[in-house]
Amino acid sequence: MNQNHCMMKNEIKIYILDDNEYFGTMLEGKLSGKNRIVKSFQSEIEFIRRLKDAPDIIILDHKLEHCTGLQVLQVIKRKFDTVPNVIYLSAQEHLNITLKALKNGAVEYIEKGLAPVEYIETVIAKITKHTSDFKTPLDITSYRSDSSIY
Repeated sequence: MNQNHCMMKNEIKIYILDDNEYFGTMLEGKLSGKNRIVKSFQSEIEFIRRLKDAPDIIILDHKLEHCTGLQVLQVIKRKFDTVPNVIYLSAQEHLNITLKALKNGAVEYIEKGLAPVEYIETVIAKITKHTSDFKTPLDITSYRSDSSIY
């Protein structure tokens, strides 16, 4: 067993913010287990209040009830010294939204559509591979250049 494996966290905390209750609950159910604590939120305010619990991975929808995911991403950046691993999820296909999300700290941008859960699982596995304890910031250059999981 390698040293990184021994230092892995016992549980990974994943927060989902999506104003679509069905989608958020479905995603929470599909991602739960596997040493994960998964919590979905519909309300931006409740989600922001719970950020004090320091999730390891955040799945953030673009279109929310009162604002956009980009605005919430700005709040996340202000609340943490190092931005948690954010997976930006959206039905939007606009390149400018993708670029803004990635520029503002999102690790990945996933378009809602065909098989987003399977792709999210792949991204979570890849993030987990590149950080042993979620306290050390992800080296985005090696993360993006790693194609062994895809």
